[in-house]
Amino acid sequence: MMSADKYAVLGSPIAHSKSPVIHRVILDHLGLDNEYLKFEVTDLESFLESHSEFLGLSLTMPLKVQALIVAGKVSDLALEASAANTLYLSDGVWCADNTDIFGLQQAAAHLQPKSVGVLGSGATARSAVMAFRNSPLKLWGRRSEAAVPLAEHFDAELASLQEVLSCDLVISTLPTGALSEILVGQPSFSGTLLDVAYSNKLGTEHFAESISGLDMLIWQAVGQQRIFNGEGPETPLEDEAKLVETIRATLGMTK
Repeated sequence: MMSADKYAVLGSPIAHSKSPVIHRVILDHLGLDNEYLKFEVTDLESFLESHSEFLGLSLTMPLKVQALIVAGKVSDLALEASAANTLYLSDGVWCADNTDIFGLQQAAAHLQPKSVGVLGSGATARSAVMAFRNSPLKLWGRRSEAAVPLAEHFDAELASLQEVLSCDLVISTLPTGALSEILVGQPSFSGTLLDVAYSNKLGTEHFAESISGLDMLIWQAVGQQRIFNGEGPETPLEDEAKLVETIRATLGMTK
């Protein structure tokens, strides 16, 4: 029965995750009484071995790379991103996918940036570079050993911090608090900032506009529910625009 279907978000730390709230709104919108829980998990394989009741899982760090190892099938998108934030059962096989890319694209869909700058060089930075690979890309990372191959693989320009911050759209994939540290002493910038660390409120004052990381979180969740309970990642959910506004209102977000 539908009411027995179970889903969850896994990761560490997970206590303050907003995913259960977001997915609950989506499930209610779809008229489904499915459960959506959260678990503190650092070892994905062990969790799957001891929990056989779930049909779909949302994954945060540090599980996005582990998902590629435990999955029986991996989408081309997740494979190229070297990260999966979504696991779902299909014919008894765990399948891995990536909706972070979709989430980033949708969060910034109202913009037409002539240049995109990405701060960071980890799994989320890779998704950000993939999301905007059709735009001129500049990349800055604190770890050159990770930033250099990432820039080379996606034909992005390895640039200075100042050059990246000066782009039309700046996507920070740095850990919470790191962005505000590197912005100390920096001037104001005319572009738009999207900080995926949505709990971080500092740093936005340096940019003309900002997009909340919650918008990315909402849209990647919508992408997951397209897979879990919809007709697939390319097919919008029923009344999807209205749904997103309901989620934003539930989270107390203003336009």
